[in-house]
Amino acid sequence: MNQDDTRHRHRRYRGLSLVEMLVSLAISGLLLAATMVALDISFRAYADAVEQASSQAATRMIVNRLTTLIRTSTAHGPLVPNPGAVPPVTLNGNVISSNFIQLLDPNNRIITITYQAGTQQLMLTILPAGGGAAQTQPLISSVTNAQFSLARRFDSDNNVWVLDRGTVDLTVQPGADATLSLENGNAATIRMIASTTPRKIN
Repeated sequence: MNQDDTRHRHRRYRGLSLVEMLVSLAISGLLLAATMVALDISFRAYADAVEQASSQAATRMIVNRLTTLIRTSTAHGPLVPNPGAVPPVTLNGNVISSNFIQLLDPNNRIITITYQAGTQQLMLTILPAGGGAAQTQPLISSVTNAQFSLARRFDSDNNVWVLDRGTVDLTVQPGADATLSLENGNAATIRMIASTTPRKIN
């Protein structure tokens, strides 16, 4: 075997140089970083989707509960416009608009649903029949807007204004309470509008 064959064999079996090793490690690190970024984006998108689905289900349930209260109540308010009230009550034609509504349920309890913009909560207050201590509890959080519209009509037989149709307009921002640090906070706003007519109008 001559000297040229030995030199050729050494060239063929030599290992990676330090520079080649560093380049390989750098490329591997970039690929791993890109993979982690993609996984992080995927996890955050999934968390947003879960949060939005949960908020949508909760909003739908609350809107259904509110329309049921309106439909089964025997008296409704406010029926008198009062722009100076807090919260304000406005009149446009025969439609009263406000961010609260009062109801008299079949058990003669006075139920008040109020939107608190400061805490972004929809609150439920129940005053028992015949007086007593009122009970207040939150219905749903992360509410960015809530509006109640009461289309009234004049009952000439009883000489009073009564509710003809009630509409609930509720807007909720999923993830606004930041319960999951994994969320992007990019979930789309949920807005639900529902309308109903009372079963009994006195």
